[in-house]
This record gives sequence, structure tokens and C-alpha cells, in this order.
Amino acid sequence: MRENEVTKPPPGLSLILVGSGLYWILSSQLIRSFTVLSANNPASTTLGTLLVEATGVGCLALGLSLIQADMERLLSLYQRRDGWVYTIPIMLAAIDVYVTLVGTQYSQVVELNPLVASSTQNGPIALVPFLLSYIALSTGLALALLKFGSKLFPSTSSLRALGFACACGAAGFGPASNITLLVTTFQPFATLAGMTFSVGLITGIVLHFRPASLVRS
Repeated sequence: MRENEVTKPPPGLSLILVGSGLYWILSSQLIRSFTVLSANNPASTTLGTLLVEATGVGCLALGLSLIQADMERLLSLYQRRDGWVYTIPIMLAAIDVYVTLVGTQYSQVVELNPLVASSTQNGPIALVPFLLSYIALSTGLALALLKFGSKLFPSTSSLRALGFACACGAAGFGPASNITLLVTTFQPFATLAGMTFSVGLITGIVLHFRPASLVRS
């Protein structure tokens, strides 16, 4: 049993590889469509596309080969009485993509990521790969930070969840500010709302773990 624990990949690594691999593959399509990046040398666009695409495929393949360990870790967390807490990164990623789709189609909200912005024009289905990428990245980061916190702080300290809480807070800024922007169309207020939500979410998660200890990954 101890030997199996040693050979397991670091928590979150496989999901981060899968998420980044998907995003690299999607990014290669952006390079291919923007020939203006190398108008005088079309071959460099093709080479860049192949390089980014190969990197994405490599990350995706490696991540999928290691993903069983992270799936087992996630399953053990979700089966806890407070397992819903660990689904927060997934919920925030889904809300972020949904609000982006609504905002770009029905309001003046501008998506800063050109690849995501162009995909929204093709409807919800086109955003599914981005959603999968964001979910994998956010969940992988959450697992990694949970492990980091358990190593850095004592098991009785609520600060063990601080890294996980900060990741959730950062992920929550975008959806909160965009939702506010849809209602008010006033950017400073939307920014303030996003910051307030992030700080509140971080505080709430840390307080939630105050009397308890996290499961070791």
C-alpha cells in the first residue's frame, strides 16, 4: 500500500495537464485563423499551429494516462459529508462560461480572450471544450493547493484550506463581476462586486474548515 502511494503522481497534476492540453489544442486553432500574425510568411503560421497542437496533444495524452489517481482523490472528497465544498471550482467554471455566453450575445460585455470570444458566436456547443478545459484546470489546481496546504500547515489549522479558498476566490471574481455588469453596466461597481464576492468566498471557505481537518490526498 505504501509503495502505491509513493508511485502516485502529485495531486492535481493529471487534471492540470488535461486542462492545459485541451486549451493548447484550442489555441492552435486561433493561430491558424489569424494569418495576419505572419502575413509575409504563411509557413510560420503552419509551423506555429503544429507546435502548439503537438504540445496540447502531448499534455492531454500524459494527463489522461495519469488521471486515475486524481479521480480517486476527487471521489474520496466528494463522498465526505461536506463534499459539496470541493465542487465549488467546477460550479464557478460552469457559471463563468455561461455568463460569458450570455454577456457576449445579449449585452455589451466584452470577452477579452479572443479565442473564447470568437467561439461564442457559434453558440453554446462551441464553448463545451473551453468548459471542460476550465473545469479540469480549476479542479486540478484545487487538489494541488489542498495538498500544499496540508504540508504547510498543521492538521488542526483552518489555514490548510487557505490555498484552496484563494483559488476559489480568484475563480469567483469573473462570474461575480460579469453578472453585476449585466445588471448595472457600470464597470467600477462590477469590479467592486467581484472583489467583494472573492473575499467573502475565501473567508467563508476558511471558516468552514476551522473546526475540521482536511482529508490527506
